[in-house]
Amino acid sequence: MIRRTLRLVSNTIRLHKDPVRYFRSQGVEIGEGVEIFGASLFTFGSEPYLISIGNQVTISHDVDFITHDGGLRIARSEFPGAYLYGRIHVADNCFIGAHSIFLPGARVGAGSVIGSGSIVTGEIPAGVVAVGAPAKPVKSAADYVKAKRHLWVDTEGLTSEAKRELLINRLPK
Repeated sequence: MIRRTLRLVSNTIRLHKDPVRYFRSQGVEIGEGVEIFGASLFTFGSEPYLISIGNQVTISHDVDFITHDGGLRIARSEFPGAYLYGRIHVADNCFIGAHSIFLPGARVGAGSVIGSGSIVTGEIPAGVVAVGAPAKPVKSAADYVKAKRHLWVDTEGLTSEAKRELLINRLPK
């Protein structure tokens, strides 16, 4: 029990120090320039080696990658070998919104945005914004960027205090 608790504490420290390095050590294939925010030890599930993340991907907080269908447990008394697994792949230059869930076999094409709270169950094409449960494309990524351009606030290179002041003064109450 003590050894298990120490391992849990150690893994949690490693995760918070460098999430990409931690998840690579667990078997997730992760490209370069990937950002992972608010992850837990269970973000990439029980088979992390079935998951691949491309380059320049941002994964927001509380995203879950589930590589198996645990619901088949109900059939195991009759069918002891009832297990279902699937790989999950996110291509380059994607953004994954907070609280999204990826199920076995989910695939996201390059340059796509997955909206917060979406459930990705299958193939999402490249260059789209997909939202919902299950996630479906609703517009092109180019149309999304174009529609938001007038709302942009450039905070690049600002100190946290300068950013705070800019946002408080610029955004309406």
